Amino acid sequence: METQRKKRKKRGVRLSRAQSILCCALVFVLMGGSFGLGWHFGAQPSRFEGSILLVNDEHLLSENYVPEGLVNLYEQRHSFRLASSDIYLARECYEAMERMFAAAEAEDMNGFIVTSGYRTYARQAEIFAQSEPGKAQEPGASEHQTGLAFDVTTETNGGFESTPQYGWLMNHAHEYGFIQRYPANKVDETGISYEPWHYRYVGEEAATIIHKKNITLEEFVKRYCA
Repeated sequence: METQRKKRKKRGVRLSRAQSILCCALVFVLMGGSFGLGWHFGAQPSRFEGSILLVNDEHLLSENYVPEGLVNLYEQRHSFRLASSDIYLARECYEAMERMFAAAEAEDMNGFIVTSGYRTYARQAEIFAQSEPGKAQEPGASEHQTGLAFDVTTETNGGFESTPQYGWLMNHAHEYGFIQRYPANKVDETGISYEPWHYRYVGEEAATIIHKKNITLEEFVKRYCA
């Protein structure tokens, strides 16, 4: 009788261990499932793994800053019009812009005119000196010096924001890594009034987050890059 009790006791211990192992396995599966669901439904990481160049009146570029790989847009293949033949951009920005406007053209959305790209520190100083207060960034604070920003318009009797071309960019620019850098009603964050014509290349991942969350580049850097 005593021997049978000991056997029952041992069997009870073994069952308890098996239950523990089963519980651990279930927890692991549930955790894995939660991760899978988060990935499937587009949960964003807590940090952005790339690098973003933030330029504004608090983050100034030096007088000697010149981006690498500048290309003349007139000399490149382009699916857009140019306001002049001396507009330059960093190559990565140009290549993304070309893909974007080629996609627009494939959807019969034409007529984009690029009016401005890279500016030197000295050129921005000239513009700043000739402009009314609040109408231009001080030298070093202009995104145009990065070679990653461009201004665009189209032939219109109204503002660019009233055109179908603008509407297309609002829906698709982020797919190619671009954001509208100075949105309406965001001057408290950007320090710049609404500029529907000014677009900045930040890469597809960052642009998509900014677009979906309706935030500025300043807010993106604060949340994801700090």
